[in-house]
Amino acid sequence: MLQANTIWRVALGFFIISAVFGLLLRLLFFQPITGLNYQYLLHTHSHIILLGWIFNALMAGVHFMLFQNKVKKKFSILFLFFQLAVLGMMFTFPFQGYATLSIIFSTLHIILSYLWVVWVWRESKRLPDLVRKSLRAGLVYLAISTIGPFSLGPIIALIGPGSDEYFMAIYFYLHFLYNGAFFFILFGLFFWLLFKLNVSINVIAIQRFLWLMNIGCVLGIMLSALWMTPPTVIYIIGGIAGIAQLVGLGYLVKMLKEVWPTFKLKIGNTAKVVFCLVFLGFILKILLQAISAVPSVATLGYEVRNYVIAYLHLVFLGIISPFLFAWFNSVELFPMRSVIRKLGLILFWIGFVFTEVILVFQNQWAIGANYYQLLFGFSVLLLVGIMLLAIRVHFSLEDRTN
Repeated sequence: MLQANTIWRVALGFFIISAVFGLLLRLLFFQPITGLNYQYLLHTHSHIILLGWIFNALMAGVHFMLFQNKVKKKFSILFLFFQLAVLGMMFTFPFQGYATLSIIFSTLHIILSYLWVVWVWRESKRLPDLVRKSLRAGLVYLAISTIGPFSLGPIIALIGPGSDEYFMAIYFYLHFLYNGAFFFILFGLFFWLLFKLNVSINVIAIQRFLWLMNIGCVLGIMLSALWMTPPTVIYIIGGIAGIAQLVGLGYLVKMLKEVWPTFKLKIGNTAKVVFCLVFLGFILKILLQAISAVPSVATLGYEVRNYVIAYLHLVFLGIISPFLFAWFNSVELFPMRSVIRKLGLILFWIGFVFTEVILVFQNQWAIGANYYQLLFGFSVLLLVGIMLLAIRVHFSLEDRTN
């Protein structure tokens, strides 16, 4: 039977591929390559990192929660079709963008995700209550997110591509995919880890956290519409979403302060550092979402594309990806004891931090003509870091406490 650690390795492979496409995108800004379409490669990069890396890694985590390192045969078949869909997108998007074949593979992935949602929903009955609620919320948001892609056809036919409605359908999909599905599944993984390590948690605080984060997620779609300069009521709803998540963050911080003294003793030193960085990144994300409800900030975010890219990289590279590294390390499926993997982690963080700094402060600092070259250089560090993290190495002198 297919094992969870095999799914995890496949996900890491796609992470490397997505980083290669990201590096290629950086290169095209100062070294055009005949025959390569930037927009097509951007579609490829985004689909692989979302569906090849993060979606697969979350599947591995969910199935480890449910079955430890074994999964049922019927899921093995479903998983293979998922990979067929991702590979199909990887080999069609670079050459045609959104066209017949790439849309077929994208649609196949969505249909398969419905089957996965139903199956995991049924199997999740065995999980602790807080874990089950978090996971099921993520499954619901995953299903809701697909309304976005399926609405694109009618929108293009009736209104046309490039319209406000067209872009809102895309933002709807992304919002409920990563702010909804991805993060709520991550919450479930984290709470399950606490239960597995026998760490006592403040159940009431977590229940309130989840309730407020759900409110923030549902209402937060309005934050994705502020670029259109909508009526005042939309700003108000977006502000309520931001406040709800800020209050929810307070409950999470309260719980973390209570569990940290015990939790840090039951995980490795490397995972401990990574979890701390992830929590700081999550706090920054919530703060940025809250202030984005301010009209002037919303306008700035729309006008300066680099800010949007930096925010998305914060979410995917600064929070979700390192969380997965630390979580799989804590369940002993991703040891980070070797020097090579620790070096990979360091290079990953250096590449991430400096690309973020360059993106955000391009206009404030005299980076000038070297801007794209600097981004490319630090993106190389990201790729090398990911590759070193994916290498399976074991040294006899490893310290098993790290």
